[in-house]
Amino acid sequence: MRRSPLIIAALSVAVLAAMALTVQTRLGRQSLPRPAAQPAQRTADNTLPVLSESVPEFSGIAEWINSAPLTPAGLKGKVVLVDFWTYSCINCIRALPAVIALDKLYRRAGLQVVGIHTPEFAFEKEPANVRQAVARFGIEYPVALDNGYGTWNNFANNYWPAQYLFDVRGRLRYTSIGEGHAAETTKAVQELLAEAGLAVEKEVALPETNFDPSRIGTPETYIGYGRQQFLGNGEQPLRDQPQYFQAPDRAEYNLFYLDGTWQVEAGQAVLKGSPGRILYRYKASNANLVMGAPGGGIRAEVRLDGQPVPAGLRGADVRPDDGRTYVLVAEQRLYSLIDAQGDYAEHLLEIIFPAPGVEAYAFTFG
Repeated sequence: MRRSPLIIAALSVAVLAAMALTVQTRLGRQSLPRPAAQPAQRTADNTLPVLSESVPEFSGIAEWINSAPLTPAGLKGKVVLVDFWTYSCINCIRALPAVIALDKLYRRAGLQVVGIHTPEFAFEKEPANVRQAVARFGIEYPVALDNGYGTWNNFANNYWPAQYLFDVRGRLRYTSIGEGHAAETTKAVQELLAEAGLAVEKEVALPETNFDPSRIGTPETYIGYGRQQFLGNGEQPLRDQPQYFQAPDRAEYNLFYLDGTWQVEAGQAVLKGSPGRILYRYKASNANLVMGAPGGGIRAEVRLDGQPVPAGLRGADVRPDDGRTYVLVAEQRLYSLIDAQGDYAEHLLEIIFPAPGVEAYAFTFG
């Protein structure tokens, strides 16, 4: 679950108190085991309580995708699920299939899903990048580009992903922080639809996942100096100027290494010479890297434990060619490099870039 810097509260004290009981505060994103964010407490008759009397305004929206601009007043009469996400967040990506399924299952019954895309990285503010991500994930419900955090602030939200469920009268009845609560969220949607007298199908099949956060041994890792913690090179980054790094012969567990001439900036590291490498000895089933090459596609070689990535371990973005395995780095997004299908083992990941220009932002693991 990702968490932003603290935001001034705009929702009621009751909402904040309910959320405080179920989550631990943490600055930044993480892929380590996260607290089990429980849904809001039910009342004595087992119904969902009223946590707030109105839907906060959708403020400061730069653009709407898949819809004309929406307003809380215009949504009265519908059950509304507001989902905060950002497109390079691995926690959001894992949670999205369930949100998409709810939209497909219950839109005709009276559910309105509203995606609030609030960016973490600067490239996530670009409308073209978000539109491309919406198409790639198959999102058909409205998505608002909350680039200035106006709506985020109105909801007093601090996390990606986070969901807020409102009844047909516009009252907040349920919240969910983080991933892993698809079944409970579905039940809450069903209850509010039924409460309003809307037809609802309760026997539904939710998307399955083999993700087990308790078995991940490596945390989410930022490359830029703004939140950098796990750089294994002996030299400290000079900050915002080209610097030569040399990776050691032996990579230590849970440390990443730069090799070649890189410029380490606040949010990312940019390769300034060629070739360049990034190495990381990690423990997880899945390994991903948020990166991009705005100047043009760069075909980077990917190795696992010094060898081409075996067929059964290749992430969705890794392809074989002439006895090696590669990822084509182009648009700025999360790239799936390793997918071990639930085998949580320790590996050495190596990405070799033949040309300068690539930007590396963060490793995430699953």
